[in-house]
Order: sequence, then C-alpha cells, then structure tokens
Amino acid sequence: MTTLKPLIIENMKHLFAIVICLSGLLFLACNPTENEDIFGFDLLNDVSGHWVGSNETAYGFFEWFTFDFRPISGSHTHSIYEGGTNENIITSFFVAEFGGSKQIMARNGGWLGNQYRATYFVLDRAETTSNGKYYRLVDAVGGVNRSYMELRFEQDTFYFDAYKDNGGSLDEAVHHMGFKGVNYNPDFAETVSTLFDFPTNNVEVNLTDAFNSLIDNDSALFLEESLDPFPKTDHGHLSDLSINIQRSNQIPNSRLLLYISSEPIIDADLNVDLIAVDRKVVRTISIAPEEEQYILTYLHPDNYYITMFEDRDGNFFPSAGDYTSISKNKLVPAESNGTMDLVVDNQL
Repeated sequence: MTTLKPLIIENMKHLFAIVICLSGLLFLACNPTENEDIFGFDLLNDVSGHWVGSNETAYGFFEWFTFDFRPISGSHTHSIYEGGTNENIITSFFVAEFGGSKQIMARNGGWLGNQYRATYFVLDRAETTSNGKYYRLVDAVGGVNRSYMELRFEQDTFYFDAYKDNGGSLDEAVHHMGFKGVNYNPDFAETVSTLFDFPTNNVEVNLTDAFNSLIDNDSALFLEESLDPFPKTDHGHLSDLSINIQRSNQIPNSRLLLYISSEPIIDADLNVDLIAVDRKVVRTISIAPEEEQYILTYLHPDNYYITMFEDRDGNFFPSAGDYTSISKNKLVPAESNGTMDLVVDNQL
C-alpha cells in the first residue's frame, strides 16, 4: 500500500464528535447567468462544486474538510455535513420571494441529537473586488448582529466564514467557523447544472410570510421540523440510502467510519487509494457500535462507492490492522429511497 499521507490524517481527532455549520468554493459553469437583476445572483454559480480544504471552528481545527454543493433545481444549490445518526448540518442557497422581490437566501440547519434547527439568511452584500468576489448573508430577521455568513472567492480559493451571537447572549455575532478550500471536482456539479440549466431566476420558495410566528423574535430560527417553512420534504432531486451493516465477529463492538466517494477507496485485492480518500470523498460519517443500519439523507443522485472500516489506530483512513469492507458501487437515482448491504470483514 502506498505511504502517501493525505491531509485527512492531520488534526481530525474530534471530527465525528461534533456538528458544525456551513461551507463553499468556485465553480465555473458554462451556463449564462440570466438574473433579471436579482441582487448577488452569481453566488449560486460561484458556490457550486466539491470543495476540499481545512476548517477552523469553535470546536477545533480540522486539516481536512469537504462540502459538496450541487444544484437540486434550477435555482437551488445544496450541501450537507453528516457526522452520524441525528448529527448533520445542511446549507443551501436559493432564489426566494421575500420582502416583495426575488432575493438570494440561505437555509442552514438539520439535527443535533434530538434537536431540530433551521435558520434562514438573506443576501445583503455582493461585491466584486480586485481580488475576486465577496458575499454576505445575514439572519433574515435579526440581521448581522444575530448571525451571518461571509463567502469570498479569490482566484482558485474559497473562504467561507460563519458568525453567530451564541443564541442572543452577546451584543454581536462572533466567529464560529472558517473554511478554506479548492474545488477539486467541479464535474460533480456540472452534470446536474446542465440538467436544470442552472442557475435560473425561478423562485424556489416563497418566504414572504414565513417569519411571522417565531420562537425567537430576533432570529429566523425554527426548532420544530413541522414549523419549518422549507423542510426536507419540499427539496426535490435528493435521495435517501439505507445501508445494512454486517460486522466481522472480530469487531462486534467497534465504532466504524463510513466514507462516500466518487471512486473506490479499497479494491478487491485490499489496495487502498489514499488519493481517493483525500480528493474524492464527499461524506465522512461515524457509525456507533450498536448501529446495524445507517440511513444517508439529502444524498445527491450519483454513482458512488461506499466504504466502511474500523480505523482501530484512529488515523481516519484504512490502514494496516483495520477491518474494512471492499468499496461497493451503488447507483443512486434522483428522489429514490434505496437499500444496500455492506460487509466489514476484511483485515488490512
């Protein structure tokens, strides 16, 4: 096996213990951006892509992190970070009807344990500078003092920073996350961009009266999925995939890592492709010892390779001594609810 040391190895010991917010980078689509003067419309195009880089968060620094923004309609691009069961964070950017006009907005939320949350943001700044492009989206109710996102595109690098006021306990938002990455795989988003003629100026959702009855009058925040004005059930093109897990008798109580990638990580001869680990992985998920099934949600339709391994040495990639599956190919159609089996019984 190659001795290449991918970035994913470094400084990631807390990766699967937390759920954090947000992401991005530069995707050059071939479609024209006819925007009908929608302010900051190019953000939809700019953020779409598979960004791989590092992330400085309130919970620590992660040398390897990825966001997979792909269009799910003509005017909506979406990404998810999934740490484990009931531990995820989604971020999407879309055209909405709000404040009497078409505007670029964002939705950030998901599950943290048994607690649901979703916050809505509206674009208030879009600038082109000598260095590139800058966008800012602020809480759709509380504005910049409550929470906001900053996205910068400078040459081939994307910077995505998030700020929050810690639930209203501070006078202003403080830095919560800072992602820096490169779009290693623009083709992940290109195929579906062509399918939807993305980006278009069609309204994805009407949020005109969405924030009249809030749990917090100072934030466009929802803590119940049934009250969310734009829930998962209203998102088209995405899929779910249930994975049934069979473990070797040698590792009945081990925590496993589940990697979703566009290329195989472990072949039939148990060779490990560390380049694929570093550049082709779109999700890294922790599987608890008691879990016999895992359900991937908000999954972009694509042809994937599914890999699960024990990681007994804690280096976050399959290595000598780990029990692992062979990377298994799975085609995921749009708006499907599929099932597959995965056997973790090979020792490297």
